Amino acid sequence: MPPRTAPAYMILALFLGLALLVASGGGQAQPANAGRTAAAGLGNPVFVVSNVAVDANADSSAAARPIALQDGQRRAFTLLLRRLTLPEDRGRLPQPSEALLNDTIAGFEIDEERTSATRYLGRITVRFRPDAVRGLLQNLKLGYAEVMSRPLLLLPVWQTPEGARLWEADNPWREALRRRPETDGMVPLLLAEPASGPDALPVDRLLADPGQLQALANRRQAGGALLVAASVVAQEGSGVRLEILPYYAANDASPDHIEAFVSGGATLDEALNTAANELVRRIESRWKRATRLDLDKPGQLSAAAGFRSLAEWIRLRDRLAEVPAIRRADVLRLTHRDAQIQLDFYGEPAQLAVALAQKEVDLRQREGFWELSLKPAAKR
Repeated sequence: MPPRTAPAYMILALFLGLALLVASGGGQAQPANAGRTAAAGLGNPVFVVSNVAVDANADSSAAARPIALQDGQRRAFTLLLRRLTLPEDRGRLPQPSEALLNDTIAGFEIDEERTSATRYLGRITVRFRPDAVRGLLQNLKLGYAEVMSRPLLLLPVWQTPEGARLWEADNPWREALRRRPETDGMVPLLLAEPASGPDALPVDRLLADPGQLQALANRRQAGGALLVAASVVAQEGSGVRLEILPYYAANDASPDHIEAFVSGGATLDEALNTAANELVRRIESRWKRATRLDLDKPGQLSAAAGFRSLAEWIRLRDRLAEVPAIRRADVLRLTHRDAQIQLDFYGEPAQLAVALAQKEVDLRQREGFWELSLKPAAKR
């Protein structure tokens, strides 16, 4: 006797039952982040400050050690708050008192250490409690960003009267970007290295076809590419002035373009170094403005979410739960291939779209209706 298969309606009922269980926590709509635990929050890389140098002198290295470690934790606290907030808010950031450190620091690790008779120096990684840091900034009425960008590929073009240099080894603009101080910000930066062959496309082809820029970014597992041209516009006895022209391309919701600017210095190297630091500052600031949580702007939208399987639906739900801006996600309707989800969030829909894009989720408006979907894998 051939095996009996369940009727289609029973399969559908089973699917809906499992999906509803995942979606609502057993029949009752739950916040999107209801599954987060305190322990899981401690693994959030945004709230981890690494490579903090510590150095102190005292009567002995043993006496210098706690002084250095305490000072390193204070500086890590300041670095974290600067990472999360805008430059114009730095004057409102609190000083790292012992009470604040006790409240916000979950722990630290010593990455390396050296001692002499009276000196202790090394590097530490400090882990913070996300909820404690969020509560501190909310009490201070400070907007903050905690969405880490996908990596951004920088393509430095050095423009001279003889032509543009991008892939050549002799590129002082690339060297200036390489010399910049290591930043521990929200936008990981990848620097395009000298190259030849298929990847070494001429600058005019890259500018004519943003798809070529994005293909380069995809091959380097970056979310987007920023081609930045630098050229000397004035060179006098008093110094050098450079014009910096950024050109941006990305395949997901991203902040607007970076504006052109002029940088100066007493020498060419000084002008290039200043320009490199200013470019990174502008990239970071624009990202924070695009993604920061504005607790004074609660928003709500209803979006149709399409999916092809239960596994895809679960991935979509899990990724919604990872977005800090989403306060709650309620399933209003569910079938075996789509759902209607109501999202309560902070900020504007455009900000939410940027945050979702970092989790490979697409939010867009089509003919007046919002749609949610998992992004397809990028072509390389």
